Amino acid sequence: MNDLLMLDKYFPEGNLEGGIDLANRLGWGIFVQMAGDGYVVSSGDEPILRVDHKDALQAFIYGLSLAYAILPDEVFTSLEKSLRKL
Repeated sequence: MNDLLMLDKYFPEGNLEGGIDLANRLGWGIFVQMAGDGYVVSSGDEPILRVDHKDALQAFIYGLSLAYAILPDEVFTSLEKSLRKL
């Protein structure tokens, strides 16, 4: 089991879904699907990770999202606006 220590402090809604929302605001297009007994994380139509265990899935989403979640609001908003211009 993972102990996601900064989840409540930094993630919108205090959950991993809030972290996925942050990444998606920056164009990732992340979504998660069940695949047999495991999970597949995709970015748009492109699978980027396949894991067998929920702990591995959580660790990946947490790490990806934490990079954005810790940014000050004004920095995140500026990044979001800049990426929309590309």
